[in-house]
Amino acid sequence: MFHLTPREREIVALLIFAFTYVLISGRRLKVIPLNRPAAAVFGTAMMVFFGVMTSEEVYHAINYDTLVLLLGMSLISAYLQLGGFFDWLADAILRFARTPTRLLFYLVIASGVLSALLVNDTICFMLTPVVIAVVVRGGLPLVPYLLALAMSANLGSVATLVGNPQNMIIGQMSGIKFARFLFQWLQLQFWV
Repeated sequence: MFHLTPREREIVALLIFAFTYVLISGRRLKVIPLNRPAAAVFGTAMMVFFGVMTSEEVYHAINYDTLVLLLGMSLISAYLQLGGFFDWLADAILRFARTPTRLLFYLVIASGVLSALLVNDTICFMLTPVVIAVVVRGGLPLVPYLLALAMSANLGSVATLVGNPQNMIIGQMSGIKFARFLFQWLQLQFWV
């Protein structure tokens, strides 16, 4: 454990952050074969080792409620995939949509609404296999539909406290109620 002045602590924290960022992006650059979670844990360990944070501060900096919610949603998505739900849904969607334009419209609406009710990351996890199955079976280009999914999930997620992890953290820290957050968001929509 090092005893650092507040200024030294800031400099060391910035250097560790930059190094960790390089480690995380290094895999993409194929320079360092370290995956993102391992790089993040390494950066955290360096913060503790150099005295930037204590282990208690690290523990309290993690929002476990959000992590558990994301894990739960990911598990649901995995079980739906294993159960063949996405394939069944892809067939039903193709029959219902009938045209590429309608398919895109329905995708945007469904993704946006679902992302307001569930975590947007989970909606992307759950709908990506469906979109891929539908697009491949329909002989359509993949990129426009995946981009529409990502953008509409992002837009829909800002509507509620459970739409994205950032809103969950805001809700927990501020104590704002679900209905009040939604009501204020809806008011904002009428002003825009």
